[in-house]
Parts: sequence; structure tokens; C-alpha cells
Amino acid sequence: MEQFFAEAEQLGLDAVAVTHAEKFTECLWHLEKIKSEGHYPDFTEQDLQIRIDPKAVLPSAKTIISTAIAYKTELPKLSPQSGLLSRYAWGIDYHRVLTHKLETLAEWMQKNLGVKNYAVCVDTKPTLDRAIFLRAGLGWRGKNCCVFHPQFGSWIFLGSILVDVELPQINPHPFSSASPCDKCDLCIQACPTGALFAPYRINPYICISYLTQMKGFIPVELRAKIGVKLWGCDNCQQVCPINKQAPSCSHLEFAPKDEQSIPVIPLLNISNREFKHRFGDTPMGWRGRSVIQRNAAIVCGNLQLGEAVSELKTSLEDPKRVVRGTAAWALGKIGTKKAREILADHKTKETDLQVLAEIESALTSQ
Repeated sequence: MEQFFAEAEQLGLDAVAVTHAEKFTECLWHLEKIKSEGHYPDFTEQDLQIRIDPKAVLPSAKTIISTAIAYKTELPKLSPQSGLLSRYAWGIDYHRVLTHKLETLAEWMQKNLGVKNYAVCVDTKPTLDRAIFLRAGLGWRGKNCCVFHPQFGSWIFLGSILVDVELPQINPHPFSSASPCDKCDLCIQACPTGALFAPYRINPYICISYLTQMKGFIPVELRAKIGVKLWGCDNCQQVCPINKQAPSCSHLEFAPKDEQSIPVIPLLNISNREFKHRFGDTPMGWRGRSVIQRNAAIVCGNLQLGEAVSELKTSLEDPKRVVRGTAAWALGKIGTKKAREILADHKTKETDLQVLAEIESALTSQ
């Protein structure tokens, strides 16, 4: 297996371990609990028996290769009138980067280790990525519900390969000490919305990372808490002492393409072509432009950018009601005479009830 680990290192995988592919029955009670409490994410596989069974993805699975790749890059300076991106979204989409590396490693295993069938899993299959990481002994679970590697902290992307041969269960650098999180709760204190409501517990539906990716209207009571976050949230990771000590990664794919914080006014009416050019190969590309337009409007409102009024007026004519409604909210937050005149005028034209409600609320807000 020495050659295998050497190949993985050459591909740029920062942590690799081999574990078995038996069911994750130990995770079932937790999944059932969070589902009964309404905290189970809606964008993941709903059948829990599928989630805990690697063979639901690859029926012939006997072994799992657990991997992680570090993505910490230097924290940007926020430019005026700009929105912040979560660190994971600064560079090329990690799904593409890690999938390519794992596919290459799997092909090497076919040639050298007798593997016939395999499945690469990078955040898009029902496999329990974090549970695989923990079973393989690569790190521990933090109170912010991320998993941590001893060297790289929680600034890691996870991926795994299911294979149809039995391989020795090897971890070249096993983590065996107690979790250093026990006496610290800085991550919980730093959560802007209270999504981290207890150690190791999260309500994903009020997490800013979820809110800035979801479709539709973001609840009014949570918009101000988003602040200048255009996509994602790193608060619970940035305050972590372990993460502060983690080294910056050497993977150029995850470095910012150009600016690290993005001027938000040009995003309010970004075209499909511009969106694909700017964000198409990033983790933001999959959601489409209306989500970014909505988020940009929220940032404009939170910053009370008077310079955005003209573009927000244009946004009121957008075919997507979420763009129109959030633009109305932003104009209300800006609150200038011109902004209120625009809202009053558009109120006579708008036919969507939810957008009209946003306009009414914006006109009556202080």
C-alpha cells in the first residue's frame, strides 16, 4: 500500500486513510433524531437506510478510501460596497477539483490493486462523508458540526472512493487523542443566527450558509443577520483556535480567481452570460443568477447603499419575483426619498402578492 499512499500524495490529497464499508448503523439514531426535530437537511437523501449503507451507492463495496484536501487561503480585505464569499467559494468548484483527483486515484487502483468497480463520492451522493472521515480515524467532530483534521482544522473538503476489493485498513497518521473542543464554545457564540443552538447541534434552515444558497425568499427576520455575506458563512470556523493555527494550503485551484470580495451593485442585474463567465466554475455556479441577485440586494440593503438605488429600480422589473421582492426590501432599508418614490410607483404596477407585501412593508419601515 506504500505505492498507493505515494500516489495519493502526488495527486495533492492532504489526508488519506482506508476503512471498511460496513453500514454506519451507529449514525442511524442521530439521523432519526434530527429528522424528528425538523433539522434534517432537505437537500440530502431522505431515506436514512440508504444514507447509512455504502452498498446503496456501490452494491459490491468492501472498502472505503477516505480523503481530505485543505482549502484555507488568506483572509481577504473587504472592499467598500462589497459582499463576502465563504472561503470554500473563492476558487474553482471543489467538486470538480476533488472528483478529478479521486477518479485518477481510482483508475490507478484499477491498474494496481485489482479494483474493478468503484464509486467516487464528493458531497453529491448519499454517503455520510463526515462519518467516513471519522471512522477512518482522520480527525474529530467539532461543536460547529464540521469535522477537523489535526493539521488543517475544518478547512477541508471531503471525498471518498468506494471499491469492490478488501484492502488493509490503514491510516498513516491516525488521530487518537481526545477532542480539543471540549472546553471551548467560541463557534457557538459566533453563530449570527443561533443555528448552532447547542454543542454538536445545528438547525440548518437558519444557517447563513444554507440561507444564501436556498431558493426563494429569505425570511425577513434573518436578512439583517446576513450582513455583507454574499455567499456562505465562515464565522464558526474563523473564531476556532484550531483553525487559526492551520496553515494556508498550497492548492492554487482554491485561491481567489481575481477579487476576494465582490462589489455587489453590478450583481443586482447581472446577465446569464456574465454570471456564467464570473461564477460558472465556482461552487456558486450551480444555483443560478437569481440567488446571487437576491443575496446582492440583501447586502445592499444592509449596507444602506444609496448608490444602488438605480440598479434596484431596474431589479423591480426582473421576471423573478424573488429578485423584485428582495429589491423592494433593500430599497426600504436604504430609505431615501428617491427609494421610497420608486417603491410607491412600482406598487401601482406589481401584481404578485408576495412582492406587493414586500413593497408595503418597505414603505412602512423606518
